[in-house]
Amino acid sequence: MRSVSVLHLVCFDLPLSPLYGGTEEVDTKIRVLLELGVVLHVHAFVWPSVLRSGKFPDWHQRVASLRCYPRRWFVGPYDTRPWAMVSRTSGDLVRNIACEPGPILIEGWQCADLLRASALKNRVIWVRSHNIESNYYSLQADSASSWMRKLYFVLESWRWRLYERSLPRLLSDQQRRGIFSICPSETLSWARKNLTAHYVPAFVGLSDRLDTEREDAKNYPMETPYALYHGRLDVAENVRAVRFLLTKVNFPGTVPLVIAGSRLPQSLRNNLQFKKGQRLVDTPTSSEMQAWLRHASVHCIPCYGMAGLRFKIIHAMLGGGHVLVSREGVSGMPWAEWVTVIESESDWENQVRLAMESPLSTEQVAARHAWVKQHFYPHINILKVLDLMGITP
Repeated sequence: MRSVSVLHLVCFDLPLSPLYGGTEEVDTKIRVLLELGVVLHVHAFVWPSVLRSGKFPDWHQRVASLRCYPRRWFVGPYDTRPWAMVSRTSGDLVRNIACEPGPILIEGWQCADLLRASALKNRVIWVRSHNIESNYYSLQADSASSWMRKLYFVLESWRWRLYERSLPRLLSDQQRRGIFSICPSETLSWARKNLTAHYVPAFVGLSDRLDTEREDAKNYPMETPYALYHGRLDVAENVRAVRFLLTKVNFPGTVPLVIAGSRLPQSLRNNLQFKKGQRLVDTPTSSEMQAWLRHASVHCIPCYGMAGLRFKIIHAMLGGGHVLVSREGVSGMPWAEWVTVIESESDWENQVRLAMESPLSTEQVAARHAWVKQHFYPHINILKVLDLMGITP
């Protein structure tokens, strides 16, 4: 296969601040690719309102091209493809890529309808799998509080399952097509379906999170040790986790519980009941969130099933406190030994107390940081991606 240094990156969203798990993966990957000198053509699906805003990432003038395609709200009622995928289809995208050389990396299954394009049938196309979507939507259905949202997630899960059955045909050219899985256990699941799949760890911005120098006390988010949960608050599983921590776990009397996140719906804001010692940090800036993450004494991460990985676990491991995670969130993950695994909901209260009584030593934190940096080092992991795609930077 002829080595080239051009890559088309097709993204499910445009990574604009504040970043969340999937967009952080895309943003970090783009920055590393640019550092390596890859000629990068970025194609991103965005809502029309984002197009009108004129906002772009700070790297947008450094890529060879950045093309944005509007997502669609309305799709055909009889289309069996998932709505998240149908809303990210574009004839212009196919035509733009077809007339320019270079392998194609699809970021997220949401954009993978591109695999069906006949104009691209002889092109090298790989998919970055952030999770098995049918499992992810099933998990969200289990966590949804309203019957309408539950019905939507169940229907999407069914549609994703139908689509996943077509992958052996769409990815049959194993010399040109395959999957980069973000999760070790899901890599095995893809392989069991006779698909070419390789585990590539998540791309995480490490440089701004591994600064272990002491900060001035005035920059600490709180004067007292605190427990933290963080994440997007419009995701059904995250909302379920917040409700559980607020209502079912009695934190020690001197330990504040902080919920930090973005995209909190007004309806949920009205329904969440914060008791004394509980605090909501709504839509913190990137630097504010880093401070909350770095100084938390305990990170509490309830999980309700396996679907990809939770970036919040990696972010928490880059802090200096204990990381408590439900068994479902780390099963089969190589970093399970660096967190405290909670076996049942009834164990949370006691484990929080034990963690607060025994802070991690400087040596323990440094060892965890060293492992995270080695496992998730983006420059090493991107070279594996480029090699399998036939790209020489």
